[in-house]
This record gives sequence, C-alpha cells and structure tokens, in this order.
Amino acid sequence: MGSDALTLPRAALDITDKAAVRDFMRRERPRAVINCAAWTAVDAAESQVEACFAVNARAVESLAEACDEVGSLLVQVSTDYVFGADHARATPYREDDPTGPLNTYGNSKLAGEVAARQCDRHIIARTCGLYSAGPHGPVRGRNFLDTMLVLAASRPEVSVVTDQICTPSYVPHVARGILTLLEAGATGTFHVTNGGWTSWHGLASELFKQAGLSTAVRPITSRDYPSAIERPGYSVLATEKLVKTADTRLSDWQEGVADYLRSR
Repeated sequence: MGSDALTLPRAALDITDKAAVRDFMRRERPRAVINCAAWTAVDAAESQVEACFAVNARAVESLAEACDEVGSLLVQVSTDYVFGADHARATPYREDDPTGPLNTYGNSKLAGEVAARQCDRHIIARTCGLYSAGPHGPVRGRNFLDTMLVLAASRPEVSVVTDQICTPSYVPHVARGILTLLEAGATGTFHVTNGGWTSWHGLASELFKQAGLSTAVRPITSRDYPSAIERPGYSVLATEKLVKTADTRLSDWQEGVADYLRSR
C-alpha cells in the first residue's frame, strides 16, 4: 500500500480549497487519504486563529465529506496536544480518555478530530513530537532535533525544559504504524508513537550523547521558556490499542533518535 502512495504538496492540492479537494477525490478515487497537512506553529496560532482552524479543522471537514462521497477511508493525523488540561496526570492517556487542550493549536486539532469522525470510514492517529531528517541536513526550526543540532554547532550550552513529558516520535516509524493499521483494516482512534517517554531536556541529552557532541544541556522549567502559551506538562500516549489491533509496537524513542542520526 505504501508503494502506491501519491504524495501531494500544497502546490498540487490546497486542502483549504473545498472545490479542489472535491474535484481531486472524484477524479482519483483513492482507497485511503492520509492527511499529513497541518498548521503546527503553536505560538503563532494564538494570533492567527482563523488561519489555524482553516487548515486543522475546516479543511478536514472538506476531506471527510469528499472521502465519504467516493468511499475512501480518511486518516487524520492528530496530536497529544488534544490533552493537557489534567494537570495532575502522570499515566499515559488512552484513546477514550477525556480531552482537554490548553491552546489554540490543540483546540484546532481536536476540532479536526471531530470533523474526521464525520467520515464513515476513518482513522484518527494521534502522535507526538514528530521529527525526521531532511535531505540537506538539519535546519533550525524544522523540528526539535534539527534545531538542537544547529544550536550545538555554535554554542557550548543549550537550555531545554525538563517539565514537559511526552514521547518524541520519529516520522518513518509513525508512518509504518499508520500503514500497519490500514493493512489491518482498522478504523477508529489510535495512539501511534514510539515507546517510552522523556522530557525535551532528556531528548536533547540523548541526541547529543548519540551524536558524540559535548554540548551541555542546562535544565530549565516551562516558566523560564520564552513562550506566552501553555503547553501540556504531561502528554504521554498509551499505545496498547495499536498493539492489540495491528499486532505492532513501535521502537522506543531512543531508537528513533538513532535512526534519525543514521538517516542524515
């Protein structure tokens, strides 16, 4: 199934254009649509709410409607940021746990989940802390690991938060998990992340260790981080449903880091 995939950059299909989405689906009639498009600029979403919801929610409504019309399955990639309001949480979230976003980005992605469920056949794949290697090396701002490597090239020390706990996940691993769900004929909501959990400080430390870098990682709290919005303090996702349904378990997050470095 993966080898048959048709990848569409924004220039080929703008999913905020409802008519274009409808026409494309009527013409191509794919077995499944995996929506990887998203507004992911979390801080900027607070000042550009309409633009964020246009991509993360209203475009999903158009995709769901078009998929239903031609009988396609819709895979909506969602996020751990639909959780976070339970400040006392210390155990991984299950798929049926109450949601509670803390910011505009999280609310827009939750609205996207609601839209995706309007499609008769759908998979909502919640994941977390996505990163992968680009073809031209690390680029600051592309993802957390890229940014850390860029900073490490010019600084003896970086400051990283210790009080945000999640499961950073390597995109090729997540993609394989989603394809396994499709091959199993699954529908519904699933958590698709690497195994285990860590803080962003722990992730940076592991990255530098595996990369053989001497850059120090100074621990700070979220209050010390220059951001005006609140992020989940704990957003680890339980993946037992993925294991039970598709008989697959993604590698631990440390192996994701290793594969990321190997792929550069």
